[in-house]
Amino acid sequence: MFSYPILLHSAVHERLLRNSDDFVWPVDSTFLGRFIIDVEFLDLKIYPINGGEASSIWPTDGMMQSLATQSTLRCLSRMLDEGIHADVMINTAEGKLRGHKAILAASSPVFQSMFVHDLKEKESSTIEIEDMSQESCMALLSYLYGTIRHEDFWKHRLALLGAANKYDIANLKDSCEESLLEDINSGNVLARLQEAWLYRLNKLKKGCLMYLLDFGKIYDVKDDISNFFMHADRELMLEMFQEVLAVWKPA
Repeated sequence: MFSYPILLHSAVHERLLRNSDDFVWPVDSTFLGRFIIDVEFLDLKIYPINGGEASSIWPTDGMMQSLATQSTLRCLSRMLDEGIHADVMINTAEGKLRGHKAILAASSPVFQSMFVHDLKEKESSTIEIEDMSQESCMALLSYLYGTIRHEDFWKHRLALLGAANKYDIANLKDSCEESLLEDINSGNVLARLQEAWLYRLNKLKKGCLMYLLDFGKIYDVKDDISNFFMHADRELMLEMFQEVLAVWKPA
């Protein structure tokens, strides 16, 4: 049986390791022969080649949270795509989709009410969303499950806005409003103004009025403005008139 000497050294050193020579530590010992030293790295950081702040090779709390979020989203995506333990059927204008009561209830107080109270949705485990296409409804589910793609959101944002208003999904409604503000132009400004009034979107309404009046784009839609006034809500027309008075200042 062989016995080996044990050397205890509890010192903590910070050291920059750039090549193999930097891994050599002198040891003050009279022992002759071969022995093994265990080194514990309390933290090990990597510096970028081009300079900058060092980052630990071990996951931080933020990194762990990000990894956990990605894992959760992959699971939710599988639940939706593969219908894993789906317990509710959704009838759209063009077909059927499967979902999960818990996800829908957690995302919308309207859906939650359907499954809590003695309504037909609770008894039949079926939701009628026949005012949406199957593709738009799938985009809605993808949003609620956290897996929607940007291009799908952009494509179906008007349908998503209607669903957000109907089912009281506040964060989706806010996202749609912000998106609709991004690409106001002469071809859609009157329709956007009507949608802003219909769904009570004050930021979008102000954005449309600013585009028409402050930027003087109302002349670009003069051919459509008469038809718009014929169908517009009376209070909306009054508000537009007040905006015109506020902008127009006689010389």
